[in-house]
Amino acid sequence: MRIDPNGTIGGSPALAVRKMLRYLRGWDRWKVADLEAVAALAPGTGDALVKALRTEGLIEAFGKGAWAVTQAGRTFSAATAAKPVTRATAERALAEFLERVTQVNEDPYFLANATRVVLFGSMLKPEVERLSDVDLAVQLVSKEVDFDRARLKNQQRAEELADQGRGFRNFLEWEGCWYFEAFRYLKGRSRVISLADYSVEKTFVLAVPHRFLIGEPEQIAAPTTTRPAPRLRRPRGCRF
Repeated sequence: MRIDPNGTIGGSPALAVRKMLRYLRGWDRWKVADLEAVAALAPGTGDALVKALRTEGLIEAFGKGAWAVTQAGRTFSAATAAKPVTRATAERALAEFLERVTQVNEDPYFLANATRVVLFGSMLKPEVERLSDVDLAVQLVSKEVDFDRARLKNQQRAEELADQGRGFRNFLEWEGCWYFEAFRYLKGRSRVISLADYSVEKTFVLAVPHRFLIGEPEQIAAPTTTRPAPRLRRPRGCRF
């Protein structure tokens, strides 16, 4: 999906709405105050944007005073504003990405291992020649299975990068250095590759047409419903 970079939704820039939905789609439910905080809106001014998002089908009510991002909203949040590329360009970008996956998995320098790579989006439609981008989701796990040793290696890598001038904005980036370093390398600064975290976006990815390029395929677990217990009748003559 491609969005107009100059478009608006409810008076807000489309790109700002996309960024906001990318953040909110990770929540089961949220309230107007949460949207105002994410979108940097003044308190009490988010109702108009919520109404516009609901009109567009990007969000839906989820209980009293709560909202959730719809499937259409998730699709919008993953949309690109870049100019379309040819299928040949997209295929070349995908091949280069898979080469980087092989390097990450085989080079002992990287602390992460790519266990799943999933392709989804317009590239799976052979009739589409001009593509918005190459939508991919990757699952990264630590190569070191021992938790303490993995954390020590991450600490050493973060210190090495800090000595080289790499800045860490917060504790999360420091602790997740092993992950972010591999993720950025896989992205490769390519404007054609749109890369998502499979572990975070699994529900969204598996709900749309997709293809597993690496790793065991998965399916969305069917919702389980519990049958109410049968209502027992008191025996005739029972006093309680």
